[in-house]
Amino acid sequence: MNVNMESVSAFQAKTHLSELLKKVQTGEVFVITHRGKPIAKLVPFSEEIEFDPKEGLSTLKKIRASISSKVNIKEFINEGRKW
Repeated sequence: MNVNMESVSAFQAKTHLSELLKKVQTGEVFVITHRGKPIAKLVPFSEEIEFDPKEGLSTLKKIRASISSKVNIKEFINEGRKW
């Protein structure tokens, strides 16, 4: 969590948006509040990491293959019902 987050009211954000955007470009982060409650965070843009479903499936298959014992889901379900 960024400790140096400055809070600004929605009105201030609207009034001084250009100034806030210049500061955000340098890495600053702002929390926008409405009536004292946080409603949004203004942060520098970063490219989203693309998720490759095939790679994720491959990783899950490797994890599943690394489990040495057989897992019986019905036993876990029944065990959970005891409580």
